[in-house]
Amino acid sequence: MKKTSKKNILWVSALSVLIVLLVIAFWQGLTVKHYTIQTDKITSPVRMAVIADLHSTMYGDNQKVLIKAIRAQNPDIILLVGDIADDEVPHDGTRQLLSVIGSEYPCYYVSGNHEYWTGEADSIKKMISSYGVTILAGETKTITINNQKIQLGGVDDPEGFGDSPYVDGDVRKGWKEQFETCRAATANGVYFILLTHRPELVEQYRNSGFDLILAGHSHGGQVRIPALLNGLLAPNQGFFPQYAGGHYQLDTTTMIVSRGLSRSRIPRIFNPPELVMVELNAIE
Repeated sequence: MKKTSKKNILWVSALSVLIVLLVIAFWQGLTVKHYTIQTDKITSPVRMAVIADLHSTMYGDNQKVLIKAIRAQNPDIILLVGDIADDEVPHDGTRQLLSVIGSEYPCYYVSGNHEYWTGEADSIKKMISSYGVTILAGETKTITINNQKIQLGGVDDPEGFGDSPYVDGDVRKGWKEQFETCRAATANGVYFILLTHRPELVEQYRNSGFDLILAGHSHGGQVRIPALLNGLLAPNQGFFPQYAGGHYQLDTTTMIVSRGLSRSRIPRIFNPPELVMVELNAIE
């Protein structure tokens, strides 16, 4: 074989590998990420779907792709942790999703920053509530699933308490008051889950008395390099965010951060959108 032919084969092979890598890197198909937590506070399994950062993104006509994925996971409850609606995108995708899941599952919601950026957070909450979704904003609820008691609490996004989420590097007083109201209810021995949009407030969450924190906001750090980089850039965490997405142990409190469902103008690289499933199980 001539040297020219060998070079051509090498170039074609390299180009093919590059194309495959680019396709994988920029693939935006829906994935499902599973987490399992064992605890002595649970006697019956509880399956929870976590929806974060939808930003009214469409998944097929009338959200059929996302709804099919949720149904396939057979959740007992759906927990929505903010930025389900968006300040620049019509709310059609939000309405279409909630009109189905709100009638099929118990659903609980906390706000994100983009709902506040619309300037219409109150009307968005009313819209969400109209589909049978329970809004949590400094409240707690004790619910029973599969004969198992679970306690839920939720806090509004810090953007709801002023022009900036933070003052002198610290979270605003209104957010802290909601957080402390929820934390005051953690001492009854029931497994307690806090819904919050923000993962970066780890020093508030660590050893807080909550068993599980569920958050979003980071969008997975936008760019990942498998096995090397968990995230490149996340809001309010900057470059190389520590809490871009995944399971984090904050001493006695566990935090799970969703990489979110948004497919926005900013490309996600090696970071496809995800539906998060969390299963609570008894310690064997």
